[in-house]
Amino acid sequence: MAKGQTFYVNHVDANLPWTTKETPDNVRTKGAIKFRDCLVTIGEDNCANIQVLTKADEIRIRNRERGITRLQIYFHTKWQDMLDRLGIKHGPIKRFSGGCGRQYHVIDILSKEHMMLLSLGADQPNMYRIISPIESLYKMYDDPSFELDADDEDSDDEDESEDQIA
Repeated sequence: MAKGQTFYVNHVDANLPWTTKETPDNVRTKGAIKFRDCLVTIGEDNCANIQVLTKADEIRIRNRERGITRLQIYFHTKWQDMLDRLGIKHGPIKRFSGGCGRQYHVIDILSKEHMMLLSLGADQPNMYRIISPIESLYKMYDDPSFELDADDEDSDDEDESEDQIA
């Protein structure tokens, strides 16, 4: 159980301090192991991994609870005008380098309502994709050491249109 929600897993990996809570009068559960300030991730193999909760994890979880959606965007030169026209509140557009010379552009949309406006008012289909919190691009957005200079415009929209198809 984490944050009031029950998960049934096959295995648990943890290397953290823990405490126990005994409940001998409970018909279902006689006791529990409790972890404090931890991050629980459940993999595709249905195994839970319990790790130390970092400051970056806290920020990521808080942002998700606030309704912030992180996107990888394509055709980045068209985005600022479109966001201004639609009145969408957003974070900065950050550019990252990928394998084989690819460039990736990432942005935060700051509310669920604005994400809905964007999905309805985007200039073209397939202009973005929602990034999962477990992806490296998601984590790189929060780390200032990964960001490339946003003024360096050496990629063009034709290369980015290939990225969205792949």
